[in-house]
Amino acid sequence: MFLSIFLIGCMLQPQITESEAIAIIEELHTNSFGTAEVISIDYSFGRYAVEWENEESCEWGIDHVDGDDGSVEMKQASIC
Repeated sequence: MFLSIFLIGCMLQPQITESEAIAIIEELHTNSFGTAEVISIDYSFGRYAVEWENEESCEWGIDHVDGDDGSVEMKQASIC
């Protein structure tokens, strides 16, 4: 029974759309040095894993965006 509840919970649609998650990350990482672009996005276990880069400022990273409230947690980041 627990397994079926867990699986149903994982299949629920997120409140934040993929387009909204992309916009959140692009806005967060765009700065006066350059514009951030999303390279890839994947949704699983209630959050989006978003890989992004800002070539002009030589930044790159992966952030997690919560599918329900849009909060962002940095997983990995790099500056050249």
